[in-house]
Amino acid sequence: DFDFVPVYFEHDKDNLRAEFHEYLQKMAQIVNSHSDLRIKIIGHTDSNGSDGYNVGLSQRRANRVKQFLVDAGIPDDRVVIEFRGEKDPATSNATSEGKRLNRRVDFEFI
Repeated sequence: DFDFVPVYFEHDKDNLRAEFHEYLQKMAQIVNSHSDLRIKIIGHTDSNGSDGYNVGLSQRRANRVKQFLVDAGIPDDRVVIEFRGEKDPATSNATSEGKRLNRRVDFEFI
């Protein structure tokens, strides 16, 4: 059984932290073992910065995760990205902990 968890990012960064590599490798194995499975990667940011900047940052985060999964063997056409900037927070941006939880990439099987 596989549970999705968000991949979190540092403030204003799109680099993929090593602690998430094993999780993403497992996700790639699951997608590759089911020929009808596709994955959607959804990038998010906290509320710091302008809307336009955050849309771009969330896109870079989603693309970074997509590239990792493609490098892990998932065909490019089975990975879809979405990027929502600060528009879909997981929690309030009123605290530093809330902002930390909003700097993420979420996943859905499609």
